[in-house]
Amino acid sequence: MTEKQHSSRFDDMALYDLQHVRNALDPLLSRPGPLTPADLEPYDQLHYLGHQALDNAVTRLGVIPGADVVDIGAGLGGPARYLAERYECHLTAVELQPELHELSEELTSLCGLSERVRAIRADVLSLGGASWSQRYDHLISLLAILHIPRRDELFGVCRELLRPGGTFYFEDFYARRPLTDEEQTALADLVACPYLPDEARYREDLARAGFTDVTWTDATDLWLPWVRDRAETFRHGYQERVRLHGEPLAGRLMRFYGAVSALFTGGGVGGVRLMGRRD
Repeated sequence: MTEKQHSSRFDDMALYDLQHVRNALDPLLSRPGPLTPADLEPYDQLHYLGHQALDNAVTRLGVIPGADVVDIGAGLGGPARYLAERYECHLTAVELQPELHELSEELTSLCGLSERVRAIRADVLSLGGASWSQRYDHLISLLAILHIPRRDELFGVCRELLRPGGTFYFEDFYARRPLTDEEQTALADLVACPYLPDEARYREDLARAGFTDVTWTDATDLWLPWVRDRAETFRHGYQERVRLHGEPLAGRLMRFYGAVSALFTGGGVGGVRLMGRRD
């Protein structure tokens, strides 16, 4: 499978209602033996391009077996479980939403990975400082930072969570040009992204927090076909999604997918893969 293909057969933003995720998992749960991260990938990799994005992060960061990694905005814990199994890392998966956190813990247990993956339900802005003693070799965050507008606080916490010389890897949105009022409204109301910096401001925010050696890799051309195809596929299969999820959720999903596709297609919003180091 190439990076331009879909890596998920499931509606990732259907996390608004997790009961149908549990329903979809029922056939897996009836099998003998533990589950594997590969079994769950269609359901728990809520970012773009599935495990290929994680392989890219590991390559960029130089992650080695036994490394301590923290995932900010861990969702259902899919990235943490994949990294723990495939690369033998120790993961702390931080997720704010209680439903996602609880299901993440359950799925990690079913995969037999609870000793390598620790799920923490917390607001990332509350971490760090004297109350948080653990420090990490690497920090990752995949399509979660765009939901957190308080960047000075966020990046300050990210720095505190890393050991001196520790590295981070983000996948995120950024503003490629000044956004229109309509685009800003779509981002805030449909994507839950109330603040979106351009490249210069993003770099300034990271530098002010004490990060160095920042590399900026534009991922827009990689993600644009993906988000377009996702929106088009959902639109063509809308009636089936209504049957699966009900009209209210299916409608929200279609508006969300359509908004992201339009924002990327219009050239105002782009994607970025960022890496840097704590000083």
